[in-house]
Amino acid sequence: MFRRGPTQVTHIKLPLFSGHKTTHAGQCGLLYGLFISSLPQYAALSLSLCYLFQTRCGFLEYIFGLLNSWCSASQLLLALTQTATNWLS
Repeated sequence: MFRRGPTQVTHIKLPLFSGHKTTHAGQCGLLYGLFISSLPQYAALSLSLCYLFQTRCGFLEYIFGLLNSWCSASQLLLALTQTATNWLS
């Protein structure tokens, strides 16, 4: 059906469209798996590592939301740039 590199997908069964119920997290996990399997190997590894460090409760979104409430994006970028410059000097 689809061909990318050395792998070929010939049949995909999507249980989220069948008669039994699945949770939202289950649907996201299934779609994530299908998306990852369609990517080249190096991209899939990178995204898998990102997914590994992201929790289901949205920890990263929560942290970025807190940062955004404390300061604007430009202030945050300036602070990060100054910190990186201090580390390198």
